[in-house]
Amino acid sequence: MTLLTTFAFTAAALLVIGLTALALTRRPLRRHRTANGAACVTGSCGETMTLRFSVRNGRIADTSFKTKGCAYSFSCLQSAADAARGRPLLQVLDIDADFIARKVGYIPHDHRHCATLAAQTLHAAINRHMQRQSASEPINKENPA
Repeated sequence: MTLLTTFAFTAAALLVIGLTALALTRRPLRRHRTANGAACVTGSCGETMTLRFSVRNGRIADTSFKTKGCAYSFSCLQSAADAARGRPLLQVLDIDADFIARKVGYIPHDHRHCATLAAQTLHAAINRHMQRQSASEPINKENPA
């Protein structure tokens, strides 16, 4: 009888964890009124990650994200967004897949690509923001260095 009870509790716990992960990965992307940077990257595995952020005083002030993929991709993108929040833009580029994987904790070997995709999405958003910033800066004709 104890084996059956243990099995029932284990099955119920796994069901709750699975439904929670599903609900978290399907939650809508919070819209930024003033999103300064954004990127949407689809990996070779078919998972898509979207990240938006706003900048105040040269630092990432707020982030929002959405992923269409597994629970590991959600965890990796959430960790990347959390790690970026509060950091200067150039320091955010130091966040790599290994850092994200350590921040998440355990990631199975066959899901390590989720950390790589999260880092690529974060870097793409920063790069797009920096390209827009450099395109909008006036050119100094006296000193074009």
